[in-house]
Amino acid sequence: MDKYEQRRLRLIEIRDRFCNGKASELARRIEREPSYVSRMLYPEGKSGKKRIADDMMELIEKSFNLPRGWMDMLADGKAGATDHLEFAGNVRAGFVPVIGEAVLGVDGSVDMIEFRSGWLSIYSGDNDAYGLKVKGDSMWPRIQSGEYVVIEPNTPVHPGDEVFVRTKDGHNMIKIMNKTRDGDYQFSSINSDHRPITLPVEEVDKMHFVSAIVKHTRYVDQDDLPKV
Repeated sequence: MDKYEQRRLRLIEIRDRFCNGKASELARRIEREPSYVSRMLYPEGKSGKKRIADDMMELIEKSFNLPRGWMDMLADGKAGATDHLEFAGNVRAGFVPVIGEAVLGVDGSVDMIEFRSGWLSIYSGDNDAYGLKVKGDSMWPRIQSGEYVVIEPNTPVHPGDEVFVRTKDGHNMIKIMNKTRDGDYQFSSINSDHRPITLPVEEVDKMHFVSAIVKHTRYVDQDDLPKV
C-alpha cells in the first residue's frame, strides 16, 4: 500500500469518526468544496481522483487536531509508506482521545457533538479507542453527567455488554446489548427506566464496546499532555 492509499484510508476514518460519516461535514471542517473531498476519497484508478499531497495532509491534521504525520501512520502506530515524518506515538500509550460530547436524551438516545478536545488518562488495548464526555442524567447513577465513557470499536461485543450504537437512520444510543431468539438485537436501558428496543441486525450501522466509565479527573487537556 503506497502513502496515498494510506492517506485515503485515514481520511475515511476521519470522516466516519469525526464527521458522522458525512463528506460534506469533512469539507466544511477543512474549508474545501464537497466535490474536492469526494475526489480525495475516490479509490485508486477512478477517473478524477485527487491524491492527498503533503500540504493537504498537514491541513487535514491541523483541522482535526491530530498529531503531525498521523495520516501516514498504520493502525498499530508504526510508520507506513513514509518514515520521515514525526509522530508522537508514545503519547498514545496510556491516553485515549476525547472526540466529543454525548448529550443524553430521556430514552437513552444520544445527541453527538463531535470535536477534538483532549485526552483521558487511561490505557486501552484498542488503538482506535475514543472517549466521549457525557452530559445529562438519564443514565444516572450508572453514568453521571460530566463523566466520560471510553469506547473500543475493535473489541468484540457479547450479550450483556454496554455498547454505543448508531443505527442506519443516524440515531445514537448507549445501551446494554442482548439478542432475541430470532437473532435480532435487543437494546436495554442501562438503568432499566425504559422498555427495550429491538432492531434487526441490518438496521444497526455501528456497535462499539463501552469499556470504561471514568471521572472528569482523568481528563487531560491537549496542552498538558506529557510528551515522552
